[in-house]
Amino acid sequence: MNQNFFKGAIDWYINSSFHVAAAAVALVGVTNYYAKLEYNYSLLIFVFCATMSSYNITKYYEYVRTHIHFKKTLQSIIIFTIIGLIASIYYYFTFNYRTQITIFLFAILNSLYVIPFGKSKLNLRNRAGIKIYIVSICWSAITLLLPILEANAPLQPYVIFAFIQRFILTLILILIFEIIDLGSDDSQLKTLPQVIGTNNTKAFIYLLVVAFFVLDFYKRTQFHYQIIINLIVIASIIAFTYFADKNKNKYYTLLWAEGIPLLWFTLMLITFICKLN
Repeated sequence: MNQNFFKGAIDWYINSSFHVAAAAVALVGVTNYYAKLEYNYSLLIFVFCATMSSYNITKYYEYVRTHIHFKKTLQSIIIFTIIGLIASIYYYFTFNYRTQITIFLFAILNSLYVIPFGKSKLNLRNRAGIKIYIVSICWSAITLLLPILEANAPLQPYVIFAFIQRFILTLILILIFEIIDLGSDDSQLKTLPQVIGTNNTKAFIYLLVVAFFVLDFYKRTQFHYQIIINLIVIASIIAFTYFADKNKNKYYTLLWAEGIPLLWFTLMLITFICKLN
């Protein structure tokens, strides 16, 4: 009974997009640390709620649109999604105009990602070769640009390097997902593993990992344990990439691989606490 309850709770946590939302908040925390920004809790709540609700809309929009009756678990997810949307709208109007404009632009992009358009009635999510770049750009903007813009901090050159690094990290995680989903993805999606194969995709990820590592030293803040933290993060990425295959279960990516941003922020938090002591 306890084991079934625990599994059900983990499944709900993943399916409700709470985990991916927590990962987004963790990346905002990484941005705050590097850019030396004070924590803006309104922004953290917004990022969590907006990420959670947008992912749920992406996943369940079509199903909810075509069905009337839902399971209790989905009903609860719908309720939290609505609450998240309301909270997101509320906090949106508390931000400065630069932050609002940025959010608005990426909200439009997210809408195109979900809602079908054109004669083919495809959304950006289902258009070959586009998905990974749209998601990576959105994550980079939301978790990096928003904290800086809302703090009215100047967009210095290091932000460009940080944006590219954040884009690379998101791209890596998506590619790991695509390797796992190779057996179930529609061939028309033309994901990178479908086009160049699993081994070549993994080799590409390893190259991206090198770029991720190097770019970290072009950021504004350098700290004593930076290399150690970076090595732990990239070792985790390499391990998840190396063992990724289409036979892995959903927890491999949806829980563990997607938790890499949480690992990154946790390691930074530990070093910060150790510095205070």
